[in-house]
Amino acid sequence: MSEEQKAEQLAHLSGEIERLIDRVATDVREQRGDGYRQRASGFVIYLLHNSDKSPVESVCLREAGIAPDDITQTNGFSALKNYCERLSLHARVEDTIRPSRGIANPCLGIIVDGWP
Repeated sequence: MSEEQKAEQLAHLSGEIERLIDRVATDVREQRGDGYRQRASGFVIYLLHNSDKSPVESVCLREAGIAPDDITQTNGFSALKNYCERLSLHARVEDTIRPSRGIANPCLGIIVDGWP
């Protein structure tokens, strides 16, 4: 992958991550539940997608020379991280496996957590 293609991929991922900001507060509130309906998990996973809407496979990114640290340095991730910190939450980039969705290879996801 050329440097230009890597930059385009990172810009795409940055935009996708930035669009998550509009969903985080609602998704966390729903996942957290209320006092009577507390959920088992204390996190929300957002899978990242390529421009063709397929999940971003971690192996493909690494083969292209893009590391999770590259993604955390994008403007989109910085904006999401700052937004989460204002809500006393944490955001990170991590490999995720979603076998229930028929995805066999680890995919890149954004994990938002920080509540009990």
